[in-house]
Amino acid sequence: MPITSSVPVLLGDQGTELRSDDAGLLIRRPHEEVRIPLAAVAHVHANGRVVAVELTAPAGTEPTRYRIEGVSRASGTAFEEAVNGSLPERPADEDPVDGSTLVTVTPRADARAGREEDDEQDAEPLQPAELVIRCTMAAVGLGLVALSAGVVVAGDHVSRALAVLLLGGTGLAIGRAAVRTVAILWNKWYLPRHGITIEAQPVLIHGRVNYGYTATDGRLRPAPTPDGVRGEAYHVAYHPKYPARVVACQSLGAVFKWLPVPVVFTALTVLFGWSAVALALPAFR
Repeated sequence: MPITSSVPVLLGDQGTELRSDDAGLLIRRPHEEVRIPLAAVAHVHANGRVVAVELTAPAGTEPTRYRIEGVSRASGTAFEEAVNGSLPERPADEDPVDGSTLVTVTPRADARAGREEDDEQDAEPLQPAELVIRCTMAAVGLGLVALSAGVVVAGDHVSRALAVLLLGGTGLAIGRAAVRTVAILWNKWYLPRHGITIEAQPVLIHGRVNYGYTATDGRLRPAPTPDGVRGEAYHVAYHPKYPARVVACQSLGAVFKWLPVPVVFTALTVLFGWSAVALALPAFR
């Protein structure tokens, strides 16, 4: 049953818009359009200035919800009544389909500008630990360059200085990889226990199934996809202050099995660093 043209268009915060047409519901955001057919809608809930579109879901699964905030209270109530009254009838004994699989997400023409705005919003402030790591890496890099220059000034062959620079640079790169690996493992342990856990749902983007999650700010973000996932929903956890920092929830065993990786990287960093110093020292004798 098509929705009549008298249904109001809901205008929300940050340029978000929710409207209806004969094909269903359309959510417009600065960077994307989300098309929701009526067959995928279970209910529309209006609560004050917040309107939520709840999708159908099989029994025992958490339904996907799309929220728009900052709308007119009167318009939200009218929108709720009109859409809920136009939903197709479903047999009571029939298990509902997963409405998220019927949703189509299309980037808008100004998606590049939208992505730039999203990147600015998702950018995290520089953490003290990251600042210390960057300063340490810069200091070690400058020290390595000074050591290589010292080998040349000491009168040794340039080839020895290049070898020192190559060994030290390789060790520095591996050390950086070790730090990144530790950060990844930390997030995989920390976020499922202290972050916000939500289901990542499959969404259809340009005919391809991808996975996304909707954080508390109402934005749909891409979700990391673990191995072996084929069309079913799975849990992800994101940081409460920085929703773009997200991991796929895994067991402790799956996280801890990667602990040897930073250990090996650290050992290689020490080995390459020691080799660079050992190669440079004879030039100063």
